[in-house]
Amino acid sequence: MHFGIQDSRLKTILPMSQIKLAVSQISQSLAAVSLLVAHIGVMPTQAQPIPADDGTQTQVTLDGNQFDIDGGIRSGDNLFHSFQEFGLDQDQIANFLSQPGIQNILSRVTGRNASVINGLIKVTGEGSPNLFLMNPAGIIFGANAQLDVPASFTATTATRIGFGDDNWFNAFSANDYSTLVGTPSAFAFDTSETPGLIFNEGIEILEGNNLTLIGGTVINTNQLELPEGTITIAAVPGESLVKISQPGSLLNLEVEPLTSNPSTPEQPFTPLSLPKLLTGDGVSHATEFTDNGDDTVTLTSSGITIAPGDVTVKDLTAP
Repeated sequence: MHFGIQDSRLKTILPMSQIKLAVSQISQSLAAVSLLVAHIGVMPTQAQPIPADDGTQTQVTLDGNQFDIDGGIRSGDNLFHSFQEFGLDQDQIANFLSQPGIQNILSRVTGRNASVINGLIKVTGEGSPNLFLMNPAGIIFGANAQLDVPASFTATTATRIGFGDDNWFNAFSANDYSTLVGTPSAFAFDTSETPGLIFNEGIEILEGNNLTLIGGTVINTNQLELPEGTITIAAVPGESLVKISQPGSLLNLEVEPLTSNPSTPEQPFTPLSLPKLLTGDGVSHATEFTDNGDDTVTLTSSGITIAPGDVTVKDLTAP
């Protein structure tokens, strides 16, 4: 498996066994990808956060065009939410309400649909917590997506987020929330197939320190700017464990094979292939890529072929 950045001046391939992608000092224009995607549409049944009926006590209250997200389960300085579906249409707002002392807000999406986000995700209330969104089915940020998070935002298609030695926030099975304390330290991708896609057509970051996107395939087709902090983008194969360390100001990722464990919950579905996800019911047809019929797509304007497991980046700007 490889990680690649395509650029008119630069063509680099790095081994995935030791990813250290820290874009803290980058001010480059990675302009090889000039894909103009038609505006992403959202199915009406998915254009809202729908709490899961699994005892997590997540509450969603609609106030005009804003969904206030409250409740959840607290464990130490972490707050956990669970959604059956999570999506936003244009002009909609998902407002995560924080509590005193909360350092991390972590959300899972348990349904089998990708999260298509065309609105604003923000965090309000006490403190400056980090926000995590985990959906193994895929995460798509449309042209009108915005982030207003006081600290860091992480989107991942992992099936589990790890704490400490062997404590996990599972996407699909029951959790022992009392053990999920401290800072997240790992992401597990349990599927034997290529994990779910993260697609960014146009996130506008209004506030935040760091942006992290970790999935099976990661595509960024628009300029991605972060006023402060680090942009980290990584694509990993299935049955992988991503370990996190953060010495100083650089986020380091180490990828290794998952150790077999019979008690590990299996992912109950296979993520949609890249062409199917980009042209499925939740996304209007993109006019400038070609479905090659082999789980790859080719960007018409640049001729670059994207396969499962690739990272494709257009523009990144970080201090």
